[in-house]
Order: sequence, then structure tokens, then C-alpha cells
Amino acid sequence: MSLGLRIKTIRKAKGLTQQKLAEMVGVSRTYIQALEGNKRTPSMKLLRNLAHTLDVELSDLLFHPPIIATRRLYLEEILDYNDEFEIWYKNTKLTKRETEFIKQMIDLVLNYIQKDRGSN
Repeated sequence: MSLGLRIKTIRKAKGLTQQKLAEMVGVSRTYIQALEGNKRTPSMKLLRNLAHTLDVELSDLLFHPPIIATRRLYLEEILDYNDEFEIWYKNTKLTKRETEFIKQMIDLVLNYIQKDRGSN
């Protein structure tokens, strides 16, 4: 998982928008967007500031998102970034096409659930 994706995952887990995080660390929203898109590389000072602001260890930011600490796993993040790592299910490696199909099925089911909730 890339640094940008780790920042995005942790930011979302903390319930922060790009704008709010930018304000908290003293940069622009477009800079946060560029970091999350791996188009910019932050200084060590900014990395420390991000880690402090997001209330995570610097190593969590650099090496892995603290899934256990946040108790959240964003499936869309995994499925959207399947070029960065292999996705396996029941000892079967999924192709990019299969992953896209699964995303579409999840969206269909979630739309059905939302409509069902609205009719109750």
C-alpha cells in the first residue's frame, strides 16, 4: 500500500475531510490531494505533523495503516488499488476484471439495501 493511500485511509478512518486535515497541518487541500494521489512527497517534518495530527505512530503512516487501532477496513480502498497488491479470496487470486465485477455487485447490493431501508 502506498504512502498516499495510507494517508487517505487513516484520514477517512478518523472522519476527516481533505480540507480539514489540510487546515490542521497547515497546507492546502490540493496538497493533501496530491499526497494521497502519490503526486507529491512530503518532508519528514510534514510526515511527523501528519502522524501527530492523525494520532498515529510515524511507522503506521510509513509502513501500514493501523487497521486494528481504527477497527475499520475500507473495502473500496483495497478493491480500487488492486494494482498495488494481489487480491485473493478462498485461495484464488482475483483478476482485475473479477475485482471490478465484485465491486459492481457490492454496489448493486448496497443500493438495494439503501432502497429497502428507505421503504421501511
